[in-house]
Amino acid sequence: MRVNPAGGPVATRWVSALAVLACAACTPDGTASSEAGEAALRARAAELQPDIERLSGLPARAPLRLGIRSSQDLEAFLEEELAEQFEGNRVHHLTRVYARLGLVPADLDLEPLLGRLLLEQVVGFYDPATDTLFVVDGVSPDLVDGVLVHEMVHALQDQYVDLDSLVRATRESNDAGMAVQAALEGHATYVMVEWMMAEQLGSVVDLSQAPLLGETLGDNPLSALGTDMPELESAPAIIRQQLLFPYVAGLDFVQVRWRGQSGRTPPLGDNLATTTEQVLHPDRFGTDRTRPPAPLRFDRQPPEEWSDVFQDGLGEFDTRMFLREFLPAREAADEAAAGWDGDRYRLLEGPSGESLVWISRWDTPADAAQFADAARRAFRARYERDEGRSVSVRLLGERIVRIEDVPTELRPGLPPAAVSFSEE
Repeated sequence: MRVNPAGGPVATRWVSALAVLACAACTPDGTASSEAGEAALRARAAELQPDIERLSGLPARAPLRLGIRSSQDLEAFLEEELAEQFEGNRVHHLTRVYARLGLVPADLDLEPLLGRLLLEQVVGFYDPATDTLFVVDGVSPDLVDGVLVHEMVHALQDQYVDLDSLVRATRESNDAGMAVQAALEGHATYVMVEWMMAEQLGSVVDLSQAPLLGETLGDNPLSALGTDMPELESAPAIIRQQLLFPYVAGLDFVQVRWRGQSGRTPPLGDNLATTTEQVLHPDRFGTDRTRPPAPLRFDRQPPEEWSDVFQDGLGEFDTRMFLREFLPAREAADEAAAGWDGDRYRLLEGPSGESLVWISRWDTPADAAQFADAARRAFRARYERDEGRSVSVRLLGERIVRIEDVPTELRPGLPPAAVSFSEE
């Protein structure tokens, strides 16, 4: 899994959150037992591989590499990876944007939180940098096969597309990164669930014809699966849902796509999702409604006394999460976000403090008006007890909504150069 509430942490590592991985021959520490465990793991992988190739639609192009790591090795690896991904300010700035939107506490320290979340979840991962599937030793063997199937799908994906390069190419776009991750994780999760169901029933299962599993699990899939992850349960909703999104929404994305005429076409290449809108509306994939939108750009530098701190886009999923946080009806929030056709925000630091300008484009004038109304109500609830902020929500033309969230001293708004934008 690409743990990505901030567009980067553990960006090149793929793990499972729906099962645990182990090897029956492994014991914590001990070279001999690790060697025996790796031999057993390779043997089991060889037995599973024909089924995985068939279910995933990805015949192997090269032998798969597998290894075992201790829990101590995993902890050291994750700490090193987090430290690398937190270099620079992108994660810090994105956390500031989420705090400005009221989605996380202003004093949230994201790095140790992600460390705790990862150590709570990770027991197996595929590393595209070394083309190796690793498992953690000393874990109950009961669910080895399911997670081994999941991670082997990632290993096969990497033989068709360079996962490391693919993820790095989307690192500067939080929405694109989440969408790519959802397609890849949804594919692996689909194969894992379908294989496990076939094993339990003793017959071939076609999951594409079943009710949508992610939708069935609802907003609290951990509870529905009987999984106890207290760190994840207590995390802010935006982080928790971003961690679960690739598995839950990604599973539904593949399930719907494989019901269509294309059949079991892997979600790679032209079939890879590149926006969360495509993941959330898989029945529209490839239509004009969900083609990647033309970019929105802020085309002028802010005045000299202002600094342009950070820019990115929320995408439909994060827009949905913002509206859900402050509107009473989840369905109304999701509907108001559903007409998304591109967005861009700009976090600014000026003489009076922090300001946010957010430009969004919508499919139709009605969609734009619906979102503008929902955003006004959401910001009103967001700042119900804060008299120090002023928010304006304006319709520009028929399909553009501009939101400015500024310190009250800046009323009526930001300088023109700070909000000037263009469409490509």
